[in-house]
Amino acid sequence: MRENTGRSLAVAAVSAFGYIVWAWVLAIMVWLAVTVYAIVKLIGAPNDHPSATTLLVVIVGIVTFWPLLISLGCYAIARSMRRRGDTPELPADAT
Repeated sequence: MRENTGRSLAVAAVSAFGYIVWAWVLAIMVWLAVTVYAIVKLIGAPNDHPSATTLLVVIVGIVTFWPLLISLGCYAIARSMRRRGDTPELPADAT
């Protein structure tokens, strides 16, 4: 039997759950941004047409900002786990 099979299955399950949650959070953030834009547009200038450029910039901003936050969080966690001067090394039998 292979070692660490249970751990790898656990990591796969947590990753799959994380991606499902990530997709829902992203969809909710886009929906909220479009709703807020519609309310502001209704209050500010109800006779003008909605701007497709504004909606595109908002959605691109959300889709870009979310993975950036995830990567910065991963960096902060990895940085706190490592001591100063430690360098990652491969195991001796890594082939």
